[in-house]
Amino acid sequence: MLIVACLLFPATLLAQIGSRYASPVFGDVTTTTEIPFSSVVGEDQILPTTLYLDFYEPFGDTLSARPLVITVFGGAFVAGNRDWSDMVEYCTRFAKHGYAAASIDYRLLPILSISSGSLIRDAYMASQDVSSAIRYFKAYCQEYRIDTNNIFLLGNSAGSIATLNEIFMSDEERPDVTFDFPDLGPINSSGYLEYAGFSSKVAGAVAQWGGVLDVNVIDVDEYVPLCMIHGTADNVVPFDSGYCYSSLPLPIFPYMYGSYAIANHLSDLGIEDYEFHPFEGEKHNFYSAENGNLIMEKFDQCFNIARDFLYNHLDINSTSGVSRYETDNVKIYPNPASDVLFVEVKEGGRVANITLCDMQGRIVKECDASPVSLDHLPSGVYVVHVKDSDGIEFIQKVVVK
Repeated sequence: MLIVACLLFPATLLAQIGSRYASPVFGDVTTTTEIPFSSVVGEDQILPTTLYLDFYEPFGDTLSARPLVITVFGGAFVAGNRDWSDMVEYCTRFAKHGYAAASIDYRLLPILSISSGSLIRDAYMASQDVSSAIRYFKAYCQEYRIDTNNIFLLGNSAGSIATLNEIFMSDEERPDVTFDFPDLGPINSSGYLEYAGFSSKVAGAVAQWGGVLDVNVIDVDEYVPLCMIHGTADNVVPFDSGYCYSSLPLPIFPYMYGSYAIANHLSDLGIEDYEFHPFEGEKHNFYSAENGNLIMEKFDQCFNIARDFLYNHLDINSTSGVSRYETDNVKIYPNPASDVLFVEVKEGGRVANITLCDMQGRIVKECDASPVSLDHLPSGVYVVHVKDSDGIEFIQKVVVK
């Protein structure tokens, strides 16, 4: 029976099982360039700037909902673009592995405006732009065939800083300079109105030689799986802590906490679901040569780390049923449901928050107790997010009849 079934499958369907995501299963990639996803005003600018992304997908792929990797380039917030060789290589490789991938723009700081404060403001703006890209794809997930439960970020240097801010910084933790005139607003406030109501939550992130202004912005309640890669001899973004560009005679760049400090903070919080990959003796952006070309042996090492991390954190069943975060400690029933949905937390816990999202990632109902009324909800598949009294989150799909 198995042989007959395989003979009936076209080659593109066979590529969607087995080694997909773990190894390259597609030979060609389709790239759509210059897709506008936001229009925003940058630092010391009057007119808005349009931000674009390039979208990569496996050629001939028939899967209706693919995991997505959004890459964010580096360049000290004053240089760089989505066409840089490492971003193109990452997106192309991930697409050949079966992912959809995107390389995005973010606002850059005019070089004559550089100061510690302006760099912090621009890093925050870049985080807002990363949020816009996430919410854009959630709003148009059907058009791009994106599984909104499996969106990941991969940042390089400044892109890692923007990524870490986007994931972990709450509006209450914004740096003081972001309130200076003009007030930059909440982190999810930029972008087009059509995706304003979508969540910017992601499934995980890879941060290459990145850092944060304060490790305390990372807490258990908002944590998502994190993979960090950093050279121990990095003097641009500190491996542990210190001023960025520490070789300069004056500290005009912000003081930051790098991957080593972040890893120690995660351990202190009791968080175990993270990876930290120090590269002994390596400097900043160590897979790039001075001429901008990639040093392939070193890039391969970083890609393999990122590939394996994403594969280990994929919710591979999210398009067909139950999420990998389902646990025996939480019971959600009945499934399918019609009028009401019950949520139970076992072992003495209690429900703290229940959120129902449709398959486009839009929140359709939110409450803090069970049961959940399903009145007026159209029939279809919904994602139920449950947070218990300990701040632990569980996710499961439910069919509403």
